[in-house]
Amino acid sequence: MANGTIAFDTLSTSGQISGTAVSVDTDYLAYGSAKSWVNFNGTGTIASRDSFNIASLTDTGTGHYDPNFSNNMSNNDFSATGGISESGVGGEATIALGDGYFTSSVKILTKNSTTLTDYQFIASTVNGDLA
Repeated sequence: MANGTIAFDTLSTSGQISGTAVSVDTDYLAYGSAKSWVNFNGTGTIASRDSFNIASLTDTGTGHYDPNFSNNMSNNDFSATGGISESGVGGEATIALGDGYFTSSVKILTKNSTTLTDYQFIASTVNGDLA
């Protein structure tokens, strides 16, 4: 069996999605879409609600989480964003991404003002280049 290369500039579907032809530029797929995202419960036994390109979640202590990528990033210069929410928790809630950017994971810290705190709803998105 021979292996080869397929080159194209646009992917199209014949109507499986919306009943009309739909296409997307391959540059958008390669450069414009999130390479990883996760929405998870950060209290008790942590668990992913839904995710993309996340192999596992590690709870490394109160307010410390490591989403581990299924497919690594090409370097540790990617962009990560995130958000947290908890009903009934007062104070200023913040998420810190940058406690560690690694090709295989990103470290998340969640705080209520200055105190590391576990939150019920945590979400993170990573943009960059896959390895």
